[in-house]
Amino acid sequence: MKKFMVALTGLVTLATVGATVPATAITPAATTTAHAATKHIGPSLSVKAISTSSSKVAGTATKGSKVTVKATKNAKKNLASGTASKTTGKFSIKLSKKLKKNANVYVYATNPKTKAYFYRIIRVQAASTKAATTKKTTTKKTTTKKAATKKTTTKKATTSTKKSTASFSVKTPTGTWKSNTANKYSQKMVFSQKTGFNQYLYKNGKKVKTLVSYAKYSVDAKTPTFWKISYTPKGSKSSKTLYLRFTSAKKFKIVNSKNKVVAVKAGVAPAAKWTFTK
Repeated sequence: MKKFMVALTGLVTLATVGATVPATAITPAATTTAHAATKHIGPSLSVKAISTSSSKVAGTATKGSKVTVKATKNAKKNLASGTASKTTGKFSIKLSKKLKKNANVYVYATNPKTKAYFYRIIRVQAASTKAATTKKTTTKKTTTKKAATKKTTTKKATTSTKKSTASFSVKTPTGTWKSNTANKYSQKMVFSQKTGFNQYLYKNGKKVKTLVSYAKYSVDAKTPTFWKISYTPKGSKSSKTLYLRFTSAKKFKIVNSKNKVVAVKAGVAPAAKWTFTK
C-alpha cells in the first residue's frame, strides 16, 4: 500500500511538472504606413498695380482663396485681408495705411482647405501727381507758342516710350514653353497650378531627360519683364532660382541675376543661350 501511495505521489508530481503553462499572447506592433506629405500647389494670383495713393489692393485669384497683404514675407500682421469671389475670383481689399514709394508688399493667396499658398511681391509705384499736370498748364500759359510746340513734341516722345515699355504684360508664367534648338538639344518648361514646375530636355526631338519635376515655385517680378522664379523640386529640401526676361507676352530669354543673357547648361546639354516661346 505504501509503495502504491509513493508511486501515485510521483505521478502527481510528474503531472504537475509536465503541465502545459498557457503562453502569454504577444500582440504584434501595429503596422504603420508611411504617408509622404502631400504637396499642394498654391492658388493662382494676379495683382493690379499698387501706388502710393492706393487705398485698396485688387486683382484676381483662385475662387474662394483667402487674400492677405503683408509688409514683409510671412509677417504676422496684415496690411489688408479678404476673400476672392467664389464666382469670379476677383478681390478688392482695403489697406490699413498708405504705402511708401518703392516699398515691396507681399500679396498672398491661400487655399483655405489645404493651406497651400502662392504669393507675389509688388513694388509700390509713385502716384501720378496732379502737380505735374498743374506745372504743364502753367508753363503753357506763360511760354510762347514755340515752347508749347516743343512741349507737345516731348509729350509724344514720352507717349511712344511708354508704349514701347508697356506694349505687353505678363501676369503669370502658367503654360507650356518650348525653347530654341542648340547643339541638337531643346527644352520644354511647363508651369502649372496643379503639377507645379516641370522641365524636360530633348535631343533631335526625342525626350532624353526630365530635369525638374513637380516643383513648387514662386514668382518675384523684379520689373514687369524681368522675373526671378524660385522653385523646389519634389523630394528636395533646397530651392533653386531661374531668371527670365520677357521680350513679349509669349517669349522670354534665360538671363542671370543682372538681367543679362548668358549661356546656361541644361542637364547633359552643352551650355547655350536659350529662348522660350509659348
